[in-house]
Amino acid sequence: MNNNITFKKLVLLFFAIIIPFFLFSMFLLQQNVTSQRSRVFRSIQTKTDATAQTLAREFELIYHTATEMAGQANLRQLANVNYPADAYETAKNLLLIQEQQTSIANANQYIDNFIVYYQDRGQAYNSNGDPEGSFSRFTPEEYRQLVEKHIYSDFLILQEHQLSELIFPTEGSGYFLRVDLSSQTIESLIRNTVTEYSPYYLLDAFSGSYQLTNLTRDQMTQLTRNDDNERITIDGKQYHRFSSSIPHGDIQIHYFLSEEQLFSDVRIYQHLILCFAVFVLFSCCFFLWGSHTLIRKPIKALVGAFQDINRQNYSVRILEKKNSDFSYLYREFNQMAQKLETLIEKDYQRQLLLNKAELKQLQAQINPHFLYNSFLLLRRMIQDELYEEAQKMSDTLGLYFKYITRNSQEYMPLRQEYHHAMLYCEIQQLRFEERLRIEADPLPEACADILVPKLIIQPILENAFNYGLRNKADDGLLRIRVSGSLEELTISIEDNGEELSDRQLAQIQENLQNAALGSSLMEMTGILNIQRRLTIYTNGAGTLKASRGSLGGLCIQLSFPLSQSFEKEQKIYDENIVSR
Repeated sequence: MNNNITFKKLVLLFFAIIIPFFLFSMFLLQQNVTSQRSRVFRSIQTKTDATAQTLAREFELIYHTATEMAGQANLRQLANVNYPADAYETAKNLLLIQEQQTSIANANQYIDNFIVYYQDRGQAYNSNGDPEGSFSRFTPEEYRQLVEKHIYSDFLILQEHQLSELIFPTEGSGYFLRVDLSSQTIESLIRNTVTEYSPYYLLDAFSGSYQLTNLTRDQMTQLTRNDDNERITIDGKQYHRFSSSIPHGDIQIHYFLSEEQLFSDVRIYQHLILCFAVFVLFSCCFFLWGSHTLIRKPIKALVGAFQDINRQNYSVRILEKKNSDFSYLYREFNQMAQKLETLIEKDYQRQLLLNKAELKQLQAQINPHFLYNSFLLLRRMIQDELYEEAQKMSDTLGLYFKYITRNSQEYMPLRQEYHHAMLYCEIQQLRFEERLRIEADPLPEACADILVPKLIIQPILENAFNYGLRNKADDGLLRIRVSGSLEELTISIEDNGEELSDRQLAQIQENLQNAALGSSLMEMTGILNIQRRLTIYTNGAGTLKASRGSLGGLCIQLSFPLSQSFEKEQKIYDENIVSR
């Protein structure tokens, strides 16, 4: 039985719907996660680039502002020590320049100090608020070093661990401007760029000579080991690097954000999706359970009832349940089973009567079949004055026809049926003594008393003599083999005839198959008669099979089950024996 077929189909339908749904949902989730990751990456990278551009603009703005100031006439006048000016005018110019320096420094938060260097005077004039006062002195060596730094770089230099800008008006002008940039303001800009996270940051200038960062020394060491990777490990955690550069001073700005920081919202979303998926799955399982209760159980009861019908239990009925959607099916099934039980009983009785009538007709074809040739043979022996052979022939014929005419039972013990077949072989041996040899196995005692249909062996022997051995002038051989098991007995009869063609064998096999099916268009004589009788008596379990035997001629295998029950026929046979 293929159990639960409807429920299995329902489960398959469920999975056919839910699996693509889940796969599509997972695909959308993955696409959403990927898209969100890309948006987060682009947002942070955009902010990093914007910070770098802001610093670059501020540096350039400071440079252009200082360049405009460097071109003023009062700066050139102070640079020329030979310019005719009294002390008052000189002091006035110095105050004006300092006011401009202070004004520019106060106007731009990225400026920490504004200094003007005069080579001939050996003095550097500072903006207000400088710790060194309004001016300070410098040596020619210090001046030369600043000039050289300007030569080997653009306007941005590193001076005393601080970023500075140098502005030279023209070559040989005797003075230049130096603007010190505010590290606090630059770091504040970098620190406040990605306010929604708490990242590590690093501003690296002049190949590591100047750095602004919130990384510890140990973390910087770990960073150095993974300097070329976009994903780095800091304190055992994975971080993503976002970088941007400023052309001035070879400045690199880096932000380091952990997976946990970047995708905390994504993980929350994933957990919500997972909870929703579990809820959907639970709901679907509850639906399947409900379907199992409401549909499968009633169908299972109906299928079980049909299986009982298939096992010929026509008395099966299904109890109807109130308020059940299947009650009308149960009611119709019960009515069908009741009608079927009545019809089967009537048809069974009719079929038994038909089988009895057919058996009588088939057996009537067998009884006179051998009679004519036997008397012709006896007459010829008497004419030839073979009195001893004729006497033996008459005794054998007497026993032979005694078996046929003694009773009209359809079943006989196999011992008597096999003995009758051996009597037939003796008659043929007397007839073809010079040309024929017969090899026959003894019948096993274990199966000697079982009942078999009457006259099922002799017609097979007759067929072998009439068709297989009739043209054998000498060395004719008929072999009878008996074999069996606890469940089946097989009697093989084969000859060494040489006239059996493959086409004839195929025709015999086809005729036997048609006889087993009960074809009404065939004349049921000979071995076809036996095939039909075996089919009726054993309900299709007993058969005749035709093949080419090991001797080269036709081989007929007669097989019937030893477990086949003929209780009614056995009772009738026993009653007849007792009455005699």
